[in-house]
Amino acid sequence: MIAGHWEVVVVGGRIAGASTAWALAPYAERVLVLDASQPTAFWPQQSTWDRSGNLAWAELDLLETVLACGAPRTYGDTQRVGEDVAERVYPREDAYSFRMSVPREVLDPALLAAARTRGNVTVVRPARVRDLTIDAGRVRAATVRHGGVDIEVTCDLLVLADGRLSRNAERVGAGAYRVVESPWFALLAYYENLPLPTDRSYFSLQDRSVLISTPCGDKQWCVALDLHQSLIDETGRHPAHTFERMVRDDPHLGPAVAAGRRSTTIGGAGRMRMLRRPMSGPGWCLVGDAGYHLDPVTAQGTRAALVTARILRDRVAAAGRVAHADLTGLTDERDAALDADWTYTEQIVRG
Repeated sequence: MIAGHWEVVVVGGRIAGASTAWALAPYAERVLVLDASQPTAFWPQQSTWDRSGNLAWAELDLLETVLACGAPRTYGDTQRVGEDVAERVYPREDAYSFRMSVPREVLDPALLAAARTRGNVTVVRPARVRDLTIDAGRVRAATVRHGGVDIEVTCDLLVLADGRLSRNAERVGAGAYRVVESPWFALLAYYENLPLPTDRSYFSLQDRSVLISTPCGDKQWCVALDLHQSLIDETGRHPAHTFERMVRDDPHLGPAVAAGRRSTTIGGAGRMRMLRRPMSGPGWCLVGDAGYHLDPVTAQGTRAALVTARILRDRVAAAGRVAHADLTGLTDERDAALDADWTYTEQIVRG
């Protein structure tokens, strides 16, 4: 039974939610993670990060969990701009100077499994929050639909990690105070047995498009395409058709893909909005995309999720217990920590 009181209720069990549950578990008696997805759901997303992301994983003591996912470390890339091709090698100034890309179907369950090893973390899925109880301006409880039944759970802290479209953020009054509309459409698919190096990525920057290939598992590659909406409007074709054409016509990826096999459908999303919402309020906190969404065109979203989880963890750790933590001022702290990533991504989006 999940009914009753939990010190922490985390809504969302993906990168931000699972990492936060892991990070807060030492400071709580009981942590409940509610995730709306089925365990076998396919997400047309991957998680990609470089040295700064590796450091963020290490700060949460989750780097070994990530490395155990089996994705190859890349130490360089081939970059094509127009017709010019350059080979780059990443500086190895320390043990964190590599790039990784992990399918979310692999990474997210690994993080949830790590959270469960804390011993006081319970994961329930599929479970959806139907309503929140707010008393005297403070979140006190959530009504959860699980197994066809509505269950009330009370908590000291409600952590919302349910993504950029979070309805619960609106329920607690965390409206967006900064929004940037994005003209980019992001697509990806996974491929097997490509005759490509396993320690290098590939980037092709062309007119209003960015095509990327990166190894992400045993004989597995992710091919991603960021496509400007104006190109979609000009062709009038479904973005998936443009994805297939651009991959096929690329001088580096075309021959490789012809020799391998696409193992998933082509998925993606467009017409997204970068946004900032307040990070915390009475009895609640937002982590990951729910509070701070960066357009995936710059692949900074993973680090942003980890930074918000770490900021919350540090504030709770300073108090010693979740129930004793003062969460005021977290919004300014988060925005300052991620300002460079926001500025860079906004420049790309608007450019």
